[in-house]
Order: sequence, then structure tokens, then C-alpha cells
Amino acid sequence: MKKVKLLYRLLVFINIMTTILIGVQIVFLVIPDLYHSKIYDENVLGSFNNLILTALLVLIVIGSFKIQQGIKYIIKDGFFNHKSEVKFKLAGKIFIGFAICRIVYIIIVMSDFKLNELINNLILAFIVILVGIGLLVFADFIKNGGVLKEENDLTI
Repeated sequence: MKKVKLLYRLLVFINIMTTILIGVQIVFLVIPDLYHSKIYDENVLGSFNNLILTALLVLIVIGSFKIQQGIKYIIKDGFFNHKSEVKFKLAGKIFIGFAICRIVYIIIVMSDFKLNELINNLILAFIVILVGIGLLVFADFIKNGGVLKEENDLTI
């Protein structure tokens, strides 16, 4: 259980730092771009590019926060509980949604990337899809383990 608590603390730290960095990005990139209506000829999305990237970051932080909540319920209520199953399932769906949105973004701004950047970004998006599927599988393990635990408790 020490490793689970360590993971929980690490996720709390990462989520706090990422939230602070998103706030900095909003203040220094998104708001000035939208306020001054900067024209970026080199970007397909123009002044909305930073806004879209920030929205994608917010989405991934929400998924990470759901994982953090799921781990908190594991620490609090034990491994097999319904609350952590729901949180991990939601986090998996959010990660898959993020990856799909990221792939759509990459396709839209494909002309802005060099070939190696395009391939690396697509690979990373597919890895995030795999992480999301892994979270869905993990939630299913928790659900099935909870059912087996209930049956075992009833047998005894």
C-alpha cells in the first residue's frame, strides 16, 4: 500500500504543477492571442492554435485527476470498490477522447509539422489510446474482482 500512496502523492504533485502551467499558458499565450487577434500566417488555426492546445491539456489533466481520485478510493476503501472502478473507467474514456481529438488536431495542422514530428505525434496519440484502453481493462478487473470478493464473502 506504500507504493499506491506514493503514486497518489506523485499524481497530486503532477496535477498541481500541470494546472499551474496551464494557468500560465492561458495568461501568457491564449489571452494575448485572442485579445490582440494576432494573425499567424504560418499556423493553419491562427490565433486559436494555443487555445486548442490548452483545451487538449485541460482534457488530459481531467483524466489524470480522475485517476488520482480512483487511487484515493483504493487507499480509502480497498482495491475492489465501485467508486474507483467508475473513476478509472471515466479516465480511460477521457484519455481515448483526448487521443482522438489530438489525432484530429494533427490532421488539421498537418502542414505545420515536419514528417518526423508528424509521425512522433501520431505515435504518442496512439500510445495514449492504449493507456486509455488499459485503464478501461483495469476498471473491468476491479469490477470483476469486486464481484468475486462479494461471492467469496457470501460463501464464508
